[in-house]
Amino acid sequence: MASWIIHLRVAQQLYQQLQIEPTDMFVLGNIAPDSGVPNADGTGFIPDAAISHFRSIDENGIKRIHEDLFIKQYFTPRHRSSYTRTEEAFFLGYLTHLLTDQLWARDIVYPAKETQSALFQTNRALFWQTVKKDWYDLDFLYLKANPTFEAFRIYRENPDIKNTYVDFFSKNAFEERRHFILDFYARGVADIVEHETYLAKEELDHFVLSAAKEIADYFKQLPQYSSAFL
Repeated sequence: MASWIIHLRVAQQLYQQLQIEPTDMFVLGNIAPDSGVPNADGTGFIPDAAISHFRSIDENGIKRIHEDLFIKQYFTPRHRSSYTRTEEAFFLGYLTHLLTDQLWARDIVYPAKETQSALFQTNRALFWQTVKKDWYDLDFLYLKANPTFEAFRIYRENPDIKNTYVDFFSKNAFEERRHFILDFYARGVADIVEHETYLAKEELDHFVLSAAKEIADYFKQLPQYSSAFL
């Protein structure tokens, strides 16, 4: 849902504020849920978001991420007590991704549907094409203005990116996704030209800070959370 740079920007706020280590595994966890492979007709991914993002779609077409199901499967106090610091950081990052997507839907997607309701109602494909192009263009502009962006550098240079954490992705899924993401942003930054977008840079800055604060507060309310992160 949120772009990869937004996920990394939120991740950086959190690992800096909460002293999360190892940082590289937390960063990896923040991108890991988007490691699916496009299906044959290009309409979705394998595994589906129902698996990778613990997402359901109700009878009205409303999508919802169930982070509680992720916690039950991977992040209960019992799980956390058995994890190494590396494993805990990875799964905390995965949870962060799910929470960030929820907040992105609430604070960015739903308002866009309201402000561009005519386009959304008449041509949803064009609506998504329009807003997503702006989201990624804003990513490209951010990277162009911040070439030393730390979380992106950590993600790019992480030497240990094999999947040993979740069985619904292949062992090489994270590495394959990284190659795609790095190439995607390299081409985008090279081609980007400053232009007006429906979503202001300042709105994205506000989203990153507010999302990080809300997620940090969520972490602090996890039952029996004993990690030194907090």
